[in-house]
Amino acid sequence: MEIQARTILEMLGGPKEYIEQSLKNYVAKLKKELDILKEDYEEAKPQGKLFSTFVELEIKFKDTLQIIDFCFEALPSSIEILAPEELRFKSNDLSDFLNDLQSRLHEADMVVKSVRAQNKVLDLNATTVLQNFIKHLVKEPKTSEEISPFIGLRPKEVKAFADNMVKKGVIKEQDGKYSA
Repeated sequence: MEIQARTILEMLGGPKEYIEQSLKNYVAKLKKELDILKEDYEEAKPQGKLFSTFVELEIKFKDTLQIIDFCFEALPSSIEILAPEELRFKSNDLSDFLNDLQSRLHEADMVVKSVRAQNKVLDLNATTVLQNFIKHLVKEPKTSEEISPFIGLRPKEVKAFADNMVKKGVIKEQDGKYSA
């Protein structure tokens, strides 16, 4: 059963001309596999240091499996079924879809957990390096303002970090000056 849908594909990157052309190239690739009836591109707009653009497509899919594959591969930000008004699934098709969905969710969950673990290790290592650097700098008593240029943090951030080191007994503080 054919399915007609309206969908939005978004892209973020830079420079502006590159991201706009990349989106057009991606749609050209999709046209080799899908029956794209309509395409409406939006000019890229600044989004911080990058640019954001999108295309609204109207596509005729040959069946439910093709639209599901499109959703997994293209990851549209929005999809609206225009026709037919009612859809029926074979139980095998729905089972395949749900299993694919679960597999992708588990994969994404593993990536998130891995990145969190890596960030935790990086944070711990960065904290240790910063503590060692501050301990070295305060062999002679220094204020947070004096430490700041050496470690690239603002005096206020240095003070907060150094005060935490004082609480842990790693360094001492007297009259606004930190020492080993």
